[in-house]
Amino acid sequence: MKVKTYLPLFSGFYGSHWDDPCFDGEEEYFNLPEGMYFEEFIDWNAYHNHIAKEMCNEVESLLSDFVSSIEFEKISSPQYYNFENDAIHCEIDFNEESVMNYLNENKDAFSTYIRERYTSRDGFISLYENNAEEWLHEWQEDSHKVGSVLQFICENEGFEEPYYVDDCHISLFYNQQIDQYERKDIAD
Repeated sequence: MKVKTYLPLFSGFYGSHWDDPCFDGEEEYFNLPEGMYFEEFIDWNAYHNHIAKEMCNEVESLLSDFVSSIEFEKISSPQYYNFENDAIHCEIDFNEESVMNYLNENKDAFSTYIRERYTSRDGFISLYENNAEEWLHEWQEDSHKVGSVLQFICENEGFEEPYYVDDCHISLFYNQQIDQYERKDIAD
């Protein structure tokens, strides 16, 4: 079953380790001219899309028992970062039976997760019910609930945001950006 939803495990760019991924003191590793900094030539939209696509691949791998594919669609950023952060929107093809079996096997943990995440309190009015039994009957029909159910599975299994995407994929991205910068510089 395919649904458009948000990518679980992604913390957003603003205020996270994704926000300023520069390798301080490693400019010489990338053969940057003295006094040149990454921020001066990196295409930040391309960087965000690159990370989002890699995150989709990594989360798809982590959830391989429950999903057959996760396709990146876009990144959304709030106008203000007071209450939410960036989100990766994607289309997830998931196995409804596998997910339902998991939820039924982990009913108590799922109930606690729903109650803690969707109970209204001071400063937060939930738009969703906080009763896991109700969720079990209709989660497949609501894009937010699908994302939340997959987030529950990730958290319950101890999966964490794949920070290792940072290590090699960002280095490769920077090298591509530097190559483009150097080619442009030579052409000028």
